Amino acid sequence: MKRFTTVRLILSGAFAVWALSVLACGGPVSLGGPTPTYEPVPVSTEAVGSLSDKFGSLGAASGEVTVSITESELTSYLAEQLAEQPDTALSNPQVYLRDGKIQLYATVTTESFTANALVVMNASIVDNRLVVDIESADFGPVPAPQDLLDSLTDTVNEKLLSLFADLPTGAGIKSITIADGNLTLTMVVK
Repeated sequence: MKRFTTVRLILSGAFAVWALSVLACGGPVSLGGPTPTYEPVPVSTEAVGSLSDKFGSLGAASGEVTVSITESELTSYLAEQLAEQPDTALSNPQVYLRDGKIQLYATVTTESFTANALVVMNASIVDNRLVVDIESADFGPVPAPQDLLDSLTDTVNEKLLSLFADLPTGAGIKSITIADGNLTLTMVVK
């Protein structure tokens, strides 16, 4: 028992020294975290315009329509949305659409730390609408707690609703496929 207490004291002391050194440096500490294994996704205003045009053209469509969204379009859209929120802690988004999953990498910056983040999401169709469920999230070297996952899920679904806000009345999503850098939606437009 004495050995366990000694180890605990040593670890507590080491943590205290680390915390004091962080405070003495005065800047945010970089915690590292997950980084993409894929090539960086380019961000451009043209990609945002292309995404907007795809959804805008649905107003003139009818019947079954397929819309394919690229990683660049989603990454650029998210980067634009984040730029409009100057108090957000997220920056440098990278969205990858692979193997049935949406993977969002970003940098999280607070007054105390900077960390890389990875949010892995599943997409499904509920009542003819796209719904995203967060499977996992890692911030820096640790997984995110469930309450943060729930909050992120609400935020992501809210942003998706804004993307689909201009769909024609009565339009619904029939199916979704995520693979090879594309999110493909088959929609029914009345």
